[in-house]
Amino acid sequence: MDLVRDVLDKIVVDRNGREMGRVDALVLDVEAGKPARVRAIEIGPPVLAGRLHPKLQKIAEAIEDALDVGERRPIRLGINQVTAVTSRVAVDVAIGETGANAVERLVRALMRGRWK
Repeated sequence: MDLVRDVLDKIVVDRNGREMGRVDALVLDVEAGKPARVRAIEIGPPVLAGRLHPKLQKIAEAIEDALDVGERRPIRLGINQVTAVTSRVAVDVAIGETGANAVERLVRALMRGRWK
């Protein structure tokens, strides 16, 4: 499997079929003399920004913190939680069990006029 082509940037769906974001990074275990193994996938704007530049990652983290959506983010899902890799990456976790919908909750609160 070509991890960059087959996994990175693919849409992640929870066990109920809800979109959680995209695979923004792969966490690898690397040991001398052994092939690298995928340990986890990560989701979240700071992770994606970090692929471009570490300073952009810090800015994205600061924005999430300022908007009070940084808790439980970035989302890191162990490879044992990945159930399928097709045109999407399916995981055996519900979106509500993660911080993946924190921005969605913020936007809904803003629309209702209940933001802090």
